[in-house]
Amino acid sequence: MGKKTTMVDLNPKVTSTDELYGVVLAATREWKDGLMSKTMRSLANVPDSNPKWIILDGDLDANWIESMNSVMDDNKLLTLASNERIPLKAHMRLIFEIRNLNYATPATVSRAGILYISDTDGSQWRSYVRSWIARMKWDENKKKEI
Repeated sequence: MGKKTTMVDLNPKVTSTDELYGVVLAATREWKDGLMSKTMRSLANVPDSNPKWIILDGDLDANWIESMNSVMDDNKLLTLASNERIPLKAHMRLIFEIRNLNYATPATVSRAGILYISDTDGSQWRSYVRSWIARMKWDENKKKEI
């Protein structure tokens, strides 16, 4: 499509939920942004419609994933403890790169498109390569060689 894609890779398991989404400081009543709130706000405020991907790369945890349900549903809003709502715009995507769904609730699973890729036997990528080779307009010897 000729558009530059912006990707931000975060591991939500390396921080607390407050550090991820933000927190109202009890002593001062000031809002302190978290990694996710700051990232989503900055990408939402970029004045172009180039693709923007937020990759959440880390194990799924009920503490942080439940706050993402409102972003993944029809509202597409991250609602913060400060009552601010940050939109996930049409050109923005969330990608969860996780090992398993052990701690996913039905609410989370119902909102996500799930792609399973196994790295133990390589059958998925081999099938993709075979399909690609079959579509090529090469002679059969070349296809077998590849």
